[in-house]
Amino acid sequence: MLLSGSVCNMERMLKARLLQKIRPRVQRARRRGSALILANGRPPAKPLLMKLHAQAQIMVCADGGANAAARAGLLPDLIIGDLDSVTPETLRAFRSVPLRRIAEQNSTDLEKAIRWLLHKGFSEIIIAGATGGRLDHVVGNLHVIGKFADRAHLRVVEKEGELRPVRNVGTFAYAVGSTLSLIPVSRCSGITTRGLRWELRNATLELGVRDGTSNCVVTTPVEIRVRKGTLLVYHVSPKGPQAR
Repeated sequence: MLLSGSVCNMERMLKARLLQKIRPRVQRARRRGSALILANGRPPAKPLLMKLHAQAQIMVCADGGANAAARAGLLPDLIIGDLDSVTPETLRAFRSVPLRRIAEQNSTDLEKAIRWLLHKGFSEIIIAGATGGRLDHVVGNLHVIGKFADRAHLRVVEKEGELRPVRNVGTFAYAVGSTLSLIPVSRCSGITTRGLRWELRNATLELGVRDGTSNCVVTTPVEIRVRKGTLLVYHVSPKGPQAR
């Protein structure tokens, strides 16, 4: 039988070994600026999630995103959030993974994860599991993407496609014939595009007033300029559903 002191020492040793494994990975990610956040929405299919994980040097789970990581058999480097969605079973499975509980309710778990990564110096962040599930959470996640668009290169990936924010100007090497939508987070003015079937010239897009759904790429790369506001560009995957 182990004494309680021996158990504590063993736990400290295991945690130290885990941190030794994670620390080089974090340092590499700082140099390359690549990270993956797994949020608590609908996760991608396992093959896509494994691919995204392989592309990143560190994976952070935003609260209940850890449940999806456990189902996929992926070990996160950090679990962060108010921790009201991660299950006890997941916490037991990931008892060696560092937890960062932030109880304040003025920000979402996704925002907490992004802020942590920005603080650590990451400049490129891939986000999975940001869509699907509750609609209010999806809308909140879209606003979070727009909020941090000028501080990092953000990319939301799902089975059907990917979403990227545009501040000022964005250039995208999307395939000719593919579908692309422009989603204004707030009122966006001075929008000019190049490479789309229905071009915009100094146009204004605003939710409930005018949108830019289901345009088509005719030349690549596509260039999108925005004078004011944050615009989200959603590109439909060639293997995903096409617009009618």
